[in-house]
Amino acid sequence: MENHIVRTIDSGKSASFPVFGRATAHYLQPGNSLDDVREAIPHNEKIIGIDGLLTSDQLITDIYEAMSHFDVRQEYAKQMGEALALSADGSIIAELAKLAVEQKENITGIGKGIIIEKQLAATDMGVTEAEGKMIVQMLLELKAKFSNQYVPADDRFVYMKPEGIAALINSWTAINRDFGAVGTIVDGNITRLAGFNIIEVPHLTIGGADGTHVLTSGTAHDFPASYKDKVVFVAGHRTAVGTVKLKDLQLETARRIELQATHVVAKYSMGHGGLRPEASAIGTISASE
Repeated sequence: MENHIVRTIDSGKSASFPVFGRATAHYLQPGNSLDDVREAIPHNEKIIGIDGLLTSDQLITDIYEAMSHFDVRQEYAKQMGEALALSADGSIIAELAKLAVEQKENITGIGKGIIIEKQLAATDMGVTEAEGKMIVQMLLELKAKFSNQYVPADDRFVYMKPEGIAALINSWTAINRDFGAVGTIVDGNITRLAGFNIIEVPHLTIGGADGTHVLTSGTAHDFPASYKDKVVFVAGHRTAVGTVKLKDLQLETARRIELQATHVVAKYSMGHGGLRPEASAIGTISASE
């Protein structure tokens, strides 16, 4: 949640997010007016709607709870909260990927989403040194492309599949202390590379939950289907995606005496959408023929 813009509303079904272009500079000649040289900053707004009330619930029967030698309710609550969290993650990453794939500009001249596509021999695919070195090259290319589109250097991040993280470690470049690397093969984790915060995401392509029942926004948060099988990472800046939040995560319980059970419901109400295409990217690796 800290890697994108979040707005909380008390009521309503949507919120607007500002989208700005870039300002210009001009020399002011003696005797001239600023009114003659001023250029308005191009700007727009993006409306993001609430998707509806997303829920995860379980019915815990008395007999099952009595026969269990562990805290049933705590584990059920944890699993339901995780289901909602995965849906939020999937929705946010899917919106970021769609920004990159759509290849559209919100404001003319600011820039489009970035797609970096590479190929490797089939024998070099997977958790290999070759794929790790390829990912390093892709991130360096992306660093340059983001900078050329004036994406701020701070708050850049990469959501990456576990196989990509493992390949980076296998390549040694990303953990070489002579290069100032912060990852180690002992921990098996890399936190930063080429100016990007690296975040391991096994659920990179799952998208949001239950897309056919999105209520208000009318848009399912599905990961782009044509990239699901070959994507290695999705990258962006904190300003690339926005979330509007109406109801934060809550847990509710109620007694169902007719069933001799307790009904437990986890829920939240949020909506997600893309804001800055020029600050979004997707990286893919496929087998060469």
